[in-house]
Amino acid sequence: MELRDLINQTHELNEKLKQLDAQKTGLEQQLQQLETEIKQKLDETGREYESLSEEEFQLLMAELGDPMQLSVEVVFATDEKQIINEVQLPKNATIEDGVVLSGILDSCPEIDLGQQKIGIYGQIKPLTERLNDGDRIEIYRPVTAKS
Repeated sequence: MELRDLINQTHELNEKLKQLDAQKTGLEQQLQQLETEIKQKLDETGREYESLSEEEFQLLMAELGDPMQLSVEVVFATDEKQIINEVQLPKNATIEDGVVLSGILDSCPEIDLGQQKIGIYGQIKPLTERLNDGDRIEIYRPVTAKS
């Protein structure tokens, strides 16, 4: 690579760094504004932000509903048992993520995700389907006739 090309790349990278620094400063200001608003809201409810431990703050955020998380149920039933596991997932989680992270596969080794149908509220869906907050993932078992 020529010296001129290297110098040009150096200048380009320095410009990108300046832009990123400006973005970082803007994001830090937004974060400070949001923290100020949270403090004001807490004050309105009689809770003091500074007195909250990190655990208490996380619990409060969970009570208020973390917009970066989903809360879903994963259900499976047989003649002998019915399992309903609630799980918190990241915003872009899939049905497969929900099933795996719910722990239901550990308690029900008979579940075979490669064979069994999966759905949300009675509608068959692929494992790659993105979840929405409040979804109910249903793992269907094969229908068998009793005589």
